[in-house]
Amino acid sequence: MKNIIKLFVLASFFFASCEKNIDLYPQSNITTENFYTTNAEIQIALSGCYNGLREPLLEEWKLSELRSDNTIMYSSNSKSVPNRDLSDLDLFIPNTSHQAIYNYWISNYFNIRNLNVILNGLNVNYKPETGALVSETTAVKITDAEKKVAASEAATLRAYHYFNLVRLFGGVFLVHEPADPFQATSMNRSTVADIYKLIIADLQFAAANGNSLKYASIPPTSLGKTNAWTAKALLAKVYLTLNRKADAIPVLTDIIANSGYGLNTLYADNFTVTSEMSKEIMFAVRYKAGGIGQGSPFPNLFAPELSGIAIIKSNTL
Repeated sequence: MKNIIKLFVLASFFFASCEKNIDLYPQSNITTENFYTTNAEIQIALSGCYNGLREPLLEEWKLSELRSDNTIMYSSNSKSVPNRDLSDLDLFIPNTSHQAIYNYWISNYFNIRNLNVILNGLNVNYKPETGALVSETTAVKITDAEKKVAASEAATLRAYHYFNLVRLFGGVFLVHEPADPFQATSMNRSTVADIYKLIIADLQFAAANGNSLKYASIPPTSLGKTNAWTAKALLAKVYLTLNRKADAIPVLTDIIANSGYGLNTLYADNFTVTSEMSKEIMFAVRYKAGGIGQGSPFPNLFAPELSGIAIIKSNTL
């Protein structure tokens, strides 16, 4: 009997000890709680968000350009599944489980989630009651100037995603901070007005706090990133979309007079390989050379019929 009691005590001690150990999260694992501690880490995360702009573009043209006069279906009577899917979008009759719509929706919200994590880490939060972004003290080891620029970039990209979503789907889910799956299932769609309220708040914050260097002074490594001028340009486009012309005019006037961006002397310069980010390009989703990996698929997608990979070879690096 004594031996049984001893064994029971030893077993209880063993399991109690194990319980304490298995509750410890592996310290080597990177999580949102322990990664965003320096400006260098914030920049890595932002690079991931810029990369996250590419995935929605794979489908966006099908929901926009395809439905316009800019793109025409070669054969609307085709029976192939890919062509039928495109034709259904072109004719505005897609089914509720259309893969392109699903992919576009998911990829936008995936990047919104990542941008929310960055803004949350910087402690820059959207306040729906005031319709403004509020920057508060953060534990991240970052200067005030670095924080403003990083938060401005993230806010602009979030506004960009929501601007595209609201124009295609109307009132969508307004997610402005990290949410777990259980919170997500209880969310309702927001109104169009509330979505635009967030978009304008993001862009006004970015316009006020972003990098405001003139185009000629922007370092080559920063070309392609959002700045105060790109935020203002997108804000003006939002105002025009809402028919708020009086609000758009001073913003556009400021850009024309002070940004350093403008038209090239020769129109042909827009298409040379040496002027990819000329002063005419305020913002662009950038790709590497080649048609695979980090390269752009669009030259081949919109190439003449039966040209295959003749435009850009898939093995080009």
